[in-house]
Order: sequence, then C-alpha cells, then structure tokens
Amino acid sequence: MANFFSASQEEQQEILLSFWQRFKYLIILGLIAIVLWIVGRDYLIVSSQQKDFETASLYQAYLETDDQESGKKILNSYADTIYADFVRLNEAKRKFLNDDSAKAIELLQTVISNNNSSDEFNPLQAAAKTRLSKIYLENQDYDSVISLFENTEEMTSTMLEQKADAFNSLGQISEARANYMLALQNSTNQASRALINMKISDLEGEELE
Repeated sequence: MANFFSASQEEQQEILLSFWQRFKYLIILGLIAIVLWIVGRDYLIVSSQQKDFETASLYQAYLETDDQESGKKILNSYADTIYADFVRLNEAKRKFLNDDSAKAIELLQTVISNNNSSDEFNPLQAAAKTRLSKIYLENQDYDSVISLFENTEEMTSTMLEQKADAFNSLGQISEARANYMLALQNSTNQASRALINMKISDLEGEELE
C-alpha cells in the first residue's frame, strides 16, 4: 500500500487496472451481493409491516363486528402472531359459554404453549392459565389445576387463589391456607381480599371441627 501512494499517477492507474483485471469478478459479485442484501432487507421490512397491518385490521374487524370469518382467517393465515392468541383467548371463552369445554381447553393450551419460551412474566400466558384453571375447577379437575401452576414462576393473586381452591377441594388444608395467604398478600382489590379472608376463615373453622 505504501508503494501505491508513493507511485506516480500513471503507476497508480496501472496498479488499479491490474487489480481490477485480477479481481473484477469478485468485486462485481460483492457489489451484487450488497445490492441483493439491501433489496431483500427492504422487502422483508415492507412485507412484515404489510402483514402487521393486515392482521391488525382483521383483528379490529373481529372485535368490532364479532366477525367470525376474520377470526378464522387470523387463525389460519396468521397463526404465529400475537393476534392469533388474542383470538384464541376470546374463542376459548365463547366455547366455554357454549358448553364446549374440550375445545376451550385446547385453545387455551395452545396459547400457553405459544408463550412458554420466556422466563419473564407473560400476560397472555397468565390470562390463558387463569381461564384454563377456571374451567378445570368448574369440571372438578383439581389435580389439573395444581399441575397447571406447578412450574409457574410468577403467579397472580387470582392464580394463587385458584390453586388454593383446588387444594381445599382435595382436602389439603395446609397447602390451601398457604396459597390463600399468598393470594391475600398479592391482591390489591378489596372485594377479592374480603373473599379470600372468608375462605381462610372457613379453613380455620374446618380445622377446629
């Protein structure tokens, strides 16, 4: 490189020409690769933005008009998006109210599975687990409630109360009390706190009998 800068202008041109002759195909391929990378990146960005817009529009139509076709299209064409999980949560509630617990459970389990990769608290997963636990309690499937929350690191007050309800129904009073107490500590809602306190009092009354 030092020789290049110390050379005369004509010598520099000869060096550059020689360099071009030796590496022109590599240079051309490198330029083409850069152009293709830029074009591909821009295409992916535009496609992603378009996909997000279409999915958001479909979900808005689904919410505002209760359009089942929009919900089905989101589940079929955009199954890996967060909007699909929103639809699944809503459809699970609908199925449960229509006495289709099996389908509701399947939808909620899908939401839980889709949001199970992060160690951080996930509101979607928490909502799905809370609703699934409610179905299990309604079906008197208390062991499934306890199993559902077994590996849940961060539990809401509602989750803890549901887990305590399951233990209580199984006659495991000490476990029920421990979870009711945790639910009480985590709750900021006065009505919920009053209900949990009533459940704890009932437990104490049972022990005294």
